[in-house]
Amino acid sequence: MTGTLLLELTCRIDRAEDFVRSARAWLTEARAEIFPGYEAGLAAEPAARGPDEKDHRAPWGPPYGVSAQLLVQRSGAMRQSRYTRRSWQRLLNSLAVTPPVTCVLLMHQLDAHGRPVEDDVAVTLEFQRLPDRPEWVRFGAQAPPALIPWRDSGAVQQRWLDHLAVWTERLNATYGHLSDDADADFGTALERTLNLFAEDTVPESERTLRGYSWATVCSADVAAKVGGARTLRASGAFHGVTELSGGRLLLRATPLLEQYTGDAPARVLRALAPVLPPGRTGRACLKPGMRLAPDGDPADHL
Repeated sequence: MTGTLLLELTCRIDRAEDFVRSARAWLTEARAEIFPGYEAGLAAEPAARGPDEKDHRAPWGPPYGVSAQLLVQRSGAMRQSRYTRRSWQRLLNSLAVTPPVTCVLLMHQLDAHGRPVEDDVAVTLEFQRLPDRPEWVRFGAQAPPALIPWRDSGAVQQRWLDHLAVWTERLNATYGHLSDDADADFGTALERTLNLFAEDTVPESERTLRGYSWATVCSADVAAKVGGARTLRASGAFHGVTELSGGRLLLRATPLLEQYTGDAPARVLRALAPVLPPGRTGRACLKPGMRLAPDGDPADHL
């Protein structure tokens, strides 16, 4: 979803009890931290009803409230249901019994008439497990600019960067990014341009970066291959290089996400060339809004 701020963390979680703990923490604690303005609306009683299939003009809930829906996939098609305290607790309890492959919480801010501020736009919190490799989990949060005014806001972007750093360590992530050109379902801008699939790239994220976004978390192995924090700082490609626990690094390309244009992506590509997947991002393949180096190929800088 181009233009939407997307935070994603890639994690390997081998033990079932660790997955339950991580998924619960993400759905509850991360939700409260990342979307604090939505908490009161979700806790309100009675809960907002959501869209009325018979009357599309009907209010979704109380004025200035929050309406939420749950999308859950265990096998077969995705199932959608209305968020209530009971349905939410049922979901949390089910994580240890029949853990979903995909779980998405959509939250709609309502206006003075109890209608969505934006009909087709919601903030989301989710996780996805690879169907054939369920130990690999992608945790994500999305903020459309119509609901979270992140554009040109250093404060909002810094807050999300702080969330990225904190939850990288809490979830022991192997990779992460904060960007506005990624897609929660189809991957990073680089993966989409090179026709790479999450089923292949996610399990390699400890050794190979999935992309070079505005903010990128790299594993200890990846950091070592590119010379570590000192080398990356000296490269001049990054506004900030933050050392995290376990040897991981959080790389911030420019002060603001909007500034990650022009030559900036090419500088980052050159600095990270040894740990990026091979392939050239031809100009004809780039879609509007993708923050990648046109005609960039890591092989040119090895």
